[in-house]
Parts: sequence; structure tokens; C-alpha cells
Amino acid sequence: MPEAIHILCVDDEINILKVIRRQLCDMELEIHTALSAEEGLQFLIRTQPVQVVISDYRLPGMNGLDFLRQIDSRWPTTAGVLLTGFADLEVVQGALEQDRLLTVLHKPWRAEELQKLISEVVNKTTQQVKPS
Repeated sequence: MPEAIHILCVDDEINILKVIRRQLCDMELEIHTALSAEEGLQFLIRTQPVQVVISDYRLPGMNGLDFLRQIDSRWPTTAGVLLTGFADLEVVQGALEQDRLLTVLHKPWRAEELQKLISEVVNKTTQQVKPS
């Protein structure tokens, strides 16, 4: 039996976390949530690593880009997905040009977009960790 795919969703808006959970409910995933970057880091430190972290850009205390950079440095096999609104686009574009960073999902998104993106990211991540 294949190991369950774990996803951590980080957003300070509970309704966004509920939407993500609902949109991914038909996929075979274990979804964990956190309301801040710090809470997300604490979750990752005390549990097994996850395959994907979905993070909002605007978080209290630390923006999602900095949060996902920390994830990348500590857990390099974990894929990052940044949720961003149009107001943050310029900052995110600049960061993407500097980093090999992550995937971006623009708000508002459709359920099909999120599902397809998560499938692609999970497939890519699981292929990277398989022995050749």
C-alpha cells in the first residue's frame, strides 16, 4: 500500500483552509492546516515531513515566500505552492526570478486548477524521492 500523501496548508483565514480542504477532498491526501508560518514550522518540526506545503503570501509575522524558503532549506524534498492575490504579483514575480522556488497559484482559483496543480506537484515530488 503506498504511503499517504501529506499536505500542509498555511493561511490565516480559516475559510481559505476550509475551501482548500473541500476542493481536495476527492483526492487521496492527508491535509493538515496551520494559521501562521510559525505554527506551520512547529507542525513540521514535531511531525514527519509533508510532501507539499501550500502557503498564502500574506501571513502574520512572516510572509509566505520567506516561509517557503525556510521549508526549502530545512526540507528540500518538500514542494512549495504559494497562494497570491493580484496585489502581491510584482513581489512574487521578482522572487521567482531569483529563486528556483515554487509554484504559484493565483487567487481566486478554480477547484480544477488546484487539483491539477497538486497532482502535478505530488507526482514530481514522489518521482524525485524514488530510487533510480
